[in-house]
Amino acid sequence: MLLPDSYANSGEFRDPQVGAVSGLYKIVKPDEVNIGASEDFYWKYETFLKVQESQLASTLGGTVTCTPFARISTRFRRRETINDDYVIPVSVLAKGYRAVYEPSAIVYEEAHEMTGFGRRIRIMAGNIQQLREIKGLLYPLRPLALFFFLSHKLSRLLVPFAMVVALIANLFLLASPLYRAVFTGQLVFYVLALLGMLWPLRPKVLMLPYYFSMINALLFSVLSRSTSRRGMAWK
Repeated sequence: MLLPDSYANSGEFRDPQVGAVSGLYKIVKPDEVNIGASEDFYWKYETFLKVQESQLASTLGGTVTCTPFARISTRFRRRETINDDYVIPVSVLAKGYRAVYEPSAIVYEEAHEMTGFGRRIRIMAGNIQQLREIKGLLYPLRPLALFFFLSHKLSRLLVPFAMVVALIANLFLLASPLYRAVFTGQLVFYVLALLGMLWPLRPKVLMLPYYFSMINALLFSVLSRSTSRRGMAWK
């Protein structure tokens, strides 16, 4: 993580209400892999959400470099924890502090390092595992943080099921011209996803349906595996 020296002793790092700070995550050399541009787009969107959460209250997700301050005396990571970058901010919040996002502290990762099915499976398994951390937002109740959790974390896990339901439900509505057009749009989307799985499509925006479908399909793969997450934690 690259942190400007002028910032290290000011701003959020001196705020007594801040218990953890996460840096900005940037992808470099996205052109080296077929879905690099899609990954880059996704992380820019994630960054936007996290910055807004941080400004309104407290971010619930950081990067792998999300660092708790020494003044917070607690053990954040259990042995079986997969997504530390979520558990740390929520644990800090449960202690009465804020976790903030600092765009001037930058973390770089090359796009080719983000590929790999095993890596994505671990992340999705961690997304499911982290649902248990909701208790830290309920007692005492933290309305904004709970809203962030439901809208940013829980709803994301419902997307794959919503995609399946939308496609099936659309089949029963084909008598309507509107829903025939919607169904055609869905077919085009999934055809592009299939083609993107087989070939690198150009322009790169055409790879987004594949990336979106692949990320969401991982949930079914994780759910079909053993409920035990042992061995998935990051080393």
